[in-house]
Amino acid sequence: MLDTARLRYQLGKRLNIAKQDVHVYVIGEHGDSEFVVWSSAFIGGIPLTEFPIPQGTTLEQIQQEYAQLTRKRGYNNIFERKGNTSYGISTVVCQLVDTILRDEKQIFPVSARADSNYGVGSEVVLGLPCIIGSTGIERQLLLSRNALEQRLLEESAKKLNEAHNFLHN
Repeated sequence: MLDTARLRYQLGKRLNIAKQDVHVYVIGEHGDSEFVVWSSAFIGGIPLTEFPIPQGTTLEQIQQEYAQLTRKRGYNNIFERKGNTSYGISTVVCQLVDTILRDEKQIFPVSARADSNYGVGSEVVLGLPCIIGSTGIERQLLLSRNALEQRLLEESAKKLNEAHNFLHN
């Protein structure tokens, strides 16, 4: 949720639009194997692939730059400057609590057991888009992915499963 919020903010700045109009998700493990699901990215209802990109850059350059920035921002940029990332985390927690208390039905990528349609097993828990309301996760959404993104999701799930198995052995 935190990395998705950071990505939306930064991409909105780059495209000169409000972050609320940027619909893109960072999913998987929160860490080195997380990734941006570019194939399902929309800007104000327009697929990112069809959105006018600022002159002097390409969509591919933006995708590469922001995939790296998203993965490294928390640790490299924020932690090194401040010594921690607690403000971002506390902001996300407050947003989740407000969403639950107000039964807002907002969509956030949160840790959840993967729906079988994700093809990574039903025991793995990783960041996936879910509708959050008064009961917490009310429904998990199936995010469309291309073949590369599916492979990245499988690799992220494998990494999480390996960590889980290591802790339990």
